[in-house]
Amino acid sequence: MDQMLVQPTDIALFLVSFAACIYCFILSRRLKALQDTKDGLGATIVALSKSVSAVSSATHETRAQAGELANRLSSLMKDADQMCHRLSELTEELDRAHNNASMNANAAQSELKTAMNDLLGQSRESMTEMRTLLRQMRTVTGVAATTIRNSDFLFDEEENELVERSL
Repeated sequence: MDQMLVQPTDIALFLVSFAACIYCFILSRRLKALQDTKDGLGATIVALSKSVSAVSSATHETRAQAGELANRLSSLMKDADQMCHRLSELTEELDRAHNNASMNANAAQSELKTAMNDLLGQSRESMTEMRTLLRQMRTVTGVAATTIRNSDFLFDEEENELVERSL
């Protein structure tokens, strides 16, 4: 009796093993499909790896440029700060010059006003004196004209001078 009897557990073990083989075969095919560098996950991983490399390179370049720009900006900010300081000094100097010029202009205007008032006063005095002299000259002229009309004068033809004739 050497027959071999197949027991139900053997059949169950065989079926489970067969199912496991089929499952492994399917997983192997899926794994190969995922590792395929043309269409599968491998292609995606390769593309992502290239993208990460490109992003890393761009990040490195951007950091380098940002550092360079930061240095340039720092230099420009320092220059701008110096220019602001210089501009502030020039503004203060301009304000002082403006104030001095205003004070000088006011002083000159005051001095000119005083000089003009003095000159105007002197001019009035001179005009008054000239009017007085003019009145005196008119008076003297009137007296002389009256005297000439009332007196007899002889003309000496040789000397052409007026000589008063004595009576």
